Amino acid sequence: MMTGAKTPFNFNLRSGYIGLSKMEFKEGDYEDSDRFASRAISASGAKKDTKVKPEGFKARKLPADKIDDLRRARGKLMIALAQGGRENFPNYAADAQVKFDCWMQEQEENFQPKDIAACRAAFMKALAKLQKAIAPKPMAMKAMKKPMMAAKRKEPVDVDGIYIVFFDFNSSKLSTSAQRVLRKAGAEFALIKSSGMSVTGHTDMSGDSKYNDALSRRRLDAVSSFLLKMNVPRWALHPSAHGEAKPLVPTKDGTREKRNRRVEIIFE
Repeated sequence: MMTGAKTPFNFNLRSGYIGLSKMEFKEGDYEDSDRFASRAISASGAKKDTKVKPEGFKARKLPADKIDDLRRARGKLMIALAQGGRENFPNYAADAQVKFDCWMQEQEENFQPKDIAACRAAFMKALAKLQKAIAPKPMAMKAMKKPMMAAKRKEPVDVDGIYIVFFDFNSSKLSTSAQRVLRKAGAEFALIKSSGMSVTGHTDMSGDSKYNDALSRRRLDAVSSFLLKMNVPRWALHPSAHGEAKPLVPTKDGTREKRNRRVEIIFE
């Protein structure tokens, strides 16, 4: 009885959730079948692409040893969605979101290893396709002759206990938007019971690896100092710096990529 969705992303999202609903119905899991059907209905009636987001961790009772992997995966998905994925590549974006929710559902049940692995692998493949699609394309030499205004890209915000702040090239200075994200992180820590937060510094692949190790530590120190000023206790900070070793977006050596110039905060 649903009418056509109002945006291409929601149209693809609706179709994907209907597919999950039918699959769970055939398996006799009527609760999850209804759950996915409800998400399909919400997507069908949504006027904005951000109305139906990937499932949050509070919605599922997940095994404690699996949450960290899912958090990181959801964080990467949210970044890809926020950086134009929904608007520019609605089919890839919706497919990645639906596959993530499939993984969440199977992981909550936690008794069908093959199904869990299949949903996880399908999500990783869909996410990689989306990340490749939204990656900045090299400019042609002719286009470079004329000065161009850099396109503004939305920076991702906090995602259920995951906060990511980004830095300019060769900089450890906190931007206004980065400070805003860190204030949210500090405020959330004050509201919930948490054993602490991992704070990890990173760089992109440009520059010398030893220099990047030091730069990631400076970024880590900048974020840690700000959080301490937000009254986050020192014992709660579990810091580490990885230089260019763990890029969020895989690139060739020497490539400048803002999404890799970051500090990640993950509540534990």
